[in-house]
Amino acid sequence: MTGPRRLDRLRRLAVAVLVFEQAWPALWPALGVAGVFVCAALLGLPALLAPPLRVVLALAALLAMAWMLRRGLRQIRLPDRSMADRRLERASGLRHRPLSALADRPAGADPAATLLWQAHVARAAGMLGRLRVGLPHPGLAARDRYALRCALVVALVAAVVIAGGDAWGRLAGAVFPTLPHAAPVPAAELHAWATPPAYTGLPPLFLPPQGGPVTLPAGSHLTVGLTGGAQGVGVAQLEIAGRAQDFDRLDETSFQADLDLNTGGRFAVRRGGDELAAWQVTILIDQPPTASFPEPPGPAGQQQGRAPRLRLPWQCADDYGVVTLQAELRLRERPSAPPLLVPIPLPSGSPKSAHGTMLLDLSASPWAGLAVIGRLVARDAPGQRGESEAVEFTLPERIFQHPVAQRLMELRKALALHPEAREPVAAGLAGLAEQPQAFEGDTVVLLVLRATAALLMVEPAETAVDEAAGRMWQLALRLDEGTAERTERALTQAREAAREALEAAERKPDPETKAELDRKLQELEQAIRNHLEALREEARREQEAQPQDRNAPKQDSQALQRKAEAAREAARKGKMDEAKQQLAELDKMLQQLRNARAEHDQQAQKNGEQRKKGRQQMSAVQDLVKRQGGVLDHVQSRDAAQQGTNADPRAPGQPEPGEGPQADAERETDRRVQQALRRALGELMQQVGDLTGEIPKGLGEADQAMRQGAEALAHGEDAAAGAAAEQAIEALQQGARELSQQLAKQSANQQSGESSGQDEGDQDSNTAEGQLGSRLQDGTGTPRGGQQRSRDHGRDARRDPLGRHLREGTSGSDEGSDVAVPDQMELQRTQAIQDELRRRGAERSRPQPELDYIDRLLKQF
Repeated sequence: MTGPRRLDRLRRLAVAVLVFEQAWPALWPALGVAGVFVCAALLGLPALLAPPLRVVLALAALLAMAWMLRRGLRQIRLPDRSMADRRLERASGLRHRPLSALADRPAGADPAATLLWQAHVARAAGMLGRLRVGLPHPGLAARDRYALRCALVVALVAAVVIAGGDAWGRLAGAVFPTLPHAAPVPAAELHAWATPPAYTGLPPLFLPPQGGPVTLPAGSHLTVGLTGGAQGVGVAQLEIAGRAQDFDRLDETSFQADLDLNTGGRFAVRRGGDELAAWQVTILIDQPPTASFPEPPGPAGQQQGRAPRLRLPWQCADDYGVVTLQAELRLRERPSAPPLLVPIPLPSGSPKSAHGTMLLDLSASPWAGLAVIGRLVARDAPGQRGESEAVEFTLPERIFQHPVAQRLMELRKALALHPEAREPVAAGLAGLAEQPQAFEGDTVVLLVLRATAALLMVEPAETAVDEAAGRMWQLALRLDEGTAERTERALTQAREAAREALEAAERKPDPETKAELDRKLQELEQAIRNHLEALREEARREQEAQPQDRNAPKQDSQALQRKAEAAREAARKGKMDEAKQQLAELDKMLQQLRNARAEHDQQAQKNGEQRKKGRQQMSAVQDLVKRQGGVLDHVQSRDAAQQGTNADPRAPGQPEPGEGPQADAERETDRRVQQALRRALGELMQQVGDLTGEIPKGLGEADQAMRQGAEALAHGEDAAAGAAAEQAIEALQQGARELSQQLAKQSANQQSGESSGQDEGDQDSNTAEGQLGSRLQDGTGTPRGGQQRSRDHGRDARRDPLGRHLREGTSGSDEGSDVAVPDQMELQRTQAIQDELRRRGAERSRPQPELDYIDRLLKQF
């Protein structure tokens, strides 16, 4: 059974191989077309064609494959059993068709032939074990001589690799192409945004498309856009608090609505009866700005010079920013008068909050020196106004020294308070014009006074009052300042005008601006000449009044003129940068001149104060001589009485003194006066030493003689006391002559530019004569106020000009006196050490032990 079944299985396999050998060459053309189509689909080539062409391509490929497949299948014949046997025999290498022998029968009945046939069949059956089907041989190579099948396989593999994950999608798109169809109706899309006002600085705010609560600033611009949706549904509408507003149609499916929001409420978008979105809008109302005075306005502390300034502290705030801020001042006595508006500069931009302090020079205002009511006024971008509380204060005014200038300011105040009362003011101006000697006969002042009086009486317009007030102010400045100050102010104005003209010529370089710049530079040159001429005239007057001061400010007038001419020439040539540089150098030179003049005036004022103190000290020495002479008269009267002689002829009418309690009381009084005089002399010596750096020798001798006189009076020795008083008077007179020489020498050194190096910071504000008078009262020598000096100028209690006690044997410039006077070099060195100690002691940031040590050192002074 095994043999027949195996033979049947091999026959079936042989049939399959025979069918394959026929089918593969028949199917190859159709498979080749399919492979080419698949390769093109994987590479995405059909997608490059229009949809109709893709359909045509797919149908063409399908028809080609069907036609070739039908042609090939028609050539296939199903093999029978004999064909399968022949296939097995060829594949197994069997000859003589052994499989046919198994099925054949002998034709005769010959036993010998039968045996032989049986042997032949047995031998054929023995060959069945060698049967093989073998590999199919379709013979495609003979038909495909160029091996295109291999190239197609390689192309398919490459196309699969290139397509990657999109392989199936590309195959599906190529095999099942789709024709174009009508676009679907797009879904409706809603976009809504609000643009806040520009002054808020806020960015646009997009409203949620699904709706909801929204908070927006007042004045915001709402924009709602609707796109998509089916056509023919109708125009969209925006419902606001029950009121409907149609959208503007942009095209068939696009709509837009715009609205400025000033009130809140419910906003809904509807179309075709459907509500697409709704928002509950809340409007933020813009609050007005706020302004206030953090501190009361008033004068700006210690004024420099004679130009007072108003200190105006301010602060302001707004929810979106303050645009402008100004101070509004109204006259208290005339609240209905137009206010004085003072703009206050704010930081860059529109700050939400700001504060600061402004210094204003309102001395030129007619209201200077009068009470005003001020308030701050702030404004924001929408124009809302915020005011501070009203504050009452007095505007600082300039203090004029010239009497006519003072009178002019009084008239100006009266005119500001009562502008309708012009007659008294005009009469006052006319009265000043009738006294030309009061203003040195200045023709300009005379003419302006009369013209201003006539203006007030003739011109009825209100502008005449302001013009008259301005004229009175300019006249006051002319009288009080002098020519140099006026020319300096004019020079400053000309310099600013030239700078502005230069900037205008840079921005717009045309002939008109260049001509204006040339004119302003000419005015600047003239202002420089006028100012230098005024300075020369002022220096000439000072030289006539006192010797020439080598420290007086000097400036090369030719250099200033050359700078101005160089700037003008550069501007003519169009070299604006060079002209600007020349003007900058000119400003620097003028600033140096101004600083030098200020230093000169300060030094002159200091020298004048020193000369005044010197005169006061000379007057104090003369007063000491006079009072010492009174002590001498009393002593000589008693001494003459004791000797039985007549009274001293220098003191006629004196009662004849005698011995006893009355004489002792008089001696005690004279002794106290003598001690008071000596203490006053000690203070005077210290002040002289501080001022000149050297104590006159005569004052030291006078101090010694006063001490001896006081000791003689204490012992009842009138003769010795009289001799000491005479010696003290002679020494005081000698000291006065020496002090006069020292002051003259010091003045000469100051005029020649030499500095004495003396510190005037420790000088007492009281004069020496006033201090001497405070030490003496009714000739008793009792100090006023009950205050006693801490240092006793009695025996062995001497001190140097710095107030320190001197021990016996101390050497000095006057060896015959108990007051040791160091030389000038030692005084200067001591003074420098003292100043340095005071400077370091004022620096409280130093370590505490160092400060304590400095305080202990300063206690000695």
